[in-house]
Amino acid sequence: MRKFLAEILGEIKLRGALLGPCPFLFMPGASSLRRRPGQTTVEYLMMLAVVAGMAAMMAVLFHKRILGGVFTLVGMIIGAGQPK
Repeated sequence: MRKFLAEILGEIKLRGALLGPCPFLFMPGASSLRRRPGQTTVEYLMMLAVVAGMAAMMAVLFHKRILGGVFTLVGMIIGAGQPK
């Protein structure tokens, strides 16, 4: 077992010495590791779509409570100027 681990470690060190600081560029699946132009924008838009979708879903589910809260706040603001 120890000999097997030593061989694996030697192989890793050899590849590191031969390939330089970024060994992933020469691997077969290297294209999936690099960032393509526009990828950040697409990821941002996807996150924004999830947040907007959740907000829309919450608005549909709780619209009565949201309206009740808004009207309660408006009533508290209007009622604050009137003496009791």
